[in-house]
Amino acid sequence: MVVRYSEDVLHCERILKSISMEDYCIAVREMKKNLFIVNTPYHLLTCFILANSLFSEDENYLSLIHPHGFSKWSKDMLLSYLMSENAGYQRVFSLGNWLSSRNKSKSYRQQVLDVQKNMGNLGIEQVFLGSDIDPQNQLLVASLGLTKFWRYEDGLFSYYNADRCRSWWHAHFHRWRLRLLQYISGIKTSINLNTITASASTAGLGDYMYAPDLLQRYSPETRAISKENIDTAMQILQAKNLLPVDFTSPTVLFLSQPLIEKGWFTQVEERKCLEQVLSVCPPNTQLIYKPHPNDRAEKIAYYKQNFPQLKLSYSIIPAEIIFASSENLLAVISYQSTALLNVRCFSRPRKVQQVKAISLSDFANSPVLPPYKKIMKNAGVLFPSSLTDIQEIMSR
Repeated sequence: MVVRYSEDVLHCERILKSISMEDYCIAVREMKKNLFIVNTPYHLLTCFILANSLFSEDENYLSLIHPHGFSKWSKDMLLSYLMSENAGYQRVFSLGNWLSSRNKSKSYRQQVLDVQKNMGNLGIEQVFLGSDIDPQNQLLVASLGLTKFWRYEDGLFSYYNADRCRSWWHAHFHRWRLRLLQYISGIKTSINLNTITASASTAGLGDYMYAPDLLQRYSPETRAISKENIDTAMQILQAKNLLPVDFTSPTVLFLSQPLIEKGWFTQVEERKCLEQVLSVCPPNTQLIYKPHPNDRAEKIAYYKQNFPQLKLSYSIIPAEIIFASSENLLAVISYQSTALLNVRCFSRPRKVQQVKAISLSDFANSPVLPPYKKIMKNAGVLFPSSLTDIQEIMSR
């Protein structure tokens, strides 16, 4: 008797022969239960990308801990979606000022008990966080009985951290405070708490990065958040009509940083920078100024009054979403903003002219530390040193 394979069986055999063992292992891996810890809108975006691409087949949960500027998040349609269960999460836990002196309603111990009651029975297997020096982030991991976690990038400072290490005394002082908070809260753990510098915790299993090839510090393992992963997430937002409306004319986006507030610039010096940038913008091009969350209101009011040709954008969404949604964006200008680093991986592909990422650090005599400048240059960021350089870059 002759037995003939069905077409379905032959098709399955061809598929199995065509895939590598690594791909096969990924395909058959067991579903994980993941917790994403978020502190900022930038974290929120990155976790959305991860949850809907690399971990889309898993059971994902979201936790918001002392989210910066949270009162504005719920007023923004996009951010409201990103922090909802509709964004790919089974449940969302808004912990607010958890284990913070700002939380006066419950004792530290009761706050921990509440977390263990609401989250402890979920069986969380993997935790992802942006800041591994944040006390509350680390203690949430410990409260769930875990001692390891994955990091996802927290911006430019995730790529290099040697310049921000605390002194031995300072690090031990903060370690003592953190251990005291752990004891008062009733958390029993063997996790190695980090108080030295960001991205230095030995509890970190590795790092998910937009550009792991640019990393200038030690990591046990790096995994790329690819352009395909980003595009998958952006397509979801586009399908839900949540991406910002594209600019109606060619646009240069100026991303403010609180350099005046830090004493690095004077108001006069930054005003001069803005005037010169405006003077070399191509004809019929608008310059949009996006304030930083830490900018003083007085500074923004000053620019609004003295630069009528400058359009202000008060949107609190990460600038990366603007890059991904705009076809009329010509250039992004700042000093050493993380967003400059991400122009290349978030911008829409162009047939002719790619979006330019321009740092004014050299031009404004506010030099960036060599390791950061190297990282930014390798990411395609341009560093003009004169007005002629800026004009030449704009005209390309």
